[in-house]
Amino acid sequence: MPNNKASGPSKISYEMIKHLSGEVLDFSLLLANTCLSRGDIPADWREAVVYPIPKPHEFDAQLKNTRPITLLETVRKCVVKVITNRLSNILADNKVLQGGNFAGLPGGSTDVPIKMLDAIIHQHKHDSTDDQEL
Repeated sequence: MPNNKASGPSKISYEMIKHLSGEVLDFSLLLANTCLSRGDIPADWREAVVYPIPKPHEFDAQLKNTRPITLLETVRKCVVKVITNRLSNILADNKVLQGGNFAGLPGGSTDVPIKMLDAIIHQHKHDSTDDQEL
């Protein structure tokens, strides 16, 4: 997980997590496994903080001149990252996804889906007899 990123509601940062002792990491693993086996996560992990960030132009105290950024609980993000990485590896190793559904997996690329889309667009332009849109 990256350093110098904003933390969630608990204010636990990635730097803090990286410095945890082995004993605390073991407890964290037990907590994550318990959450998975029970199909539930702690209520604190469901909380988030939304901050309105002003857009580059004048703010004028108008909410429409902001974009929201949501800060999720850091520990939850770490657990989700571990699960996502493991599932992605399983899907890639067992070739579960076929066709263009592999681009986000380890070793996958967006190159093939982009080339396919480009070919479809060019074919549509070639086949069109009028100025209809896609």
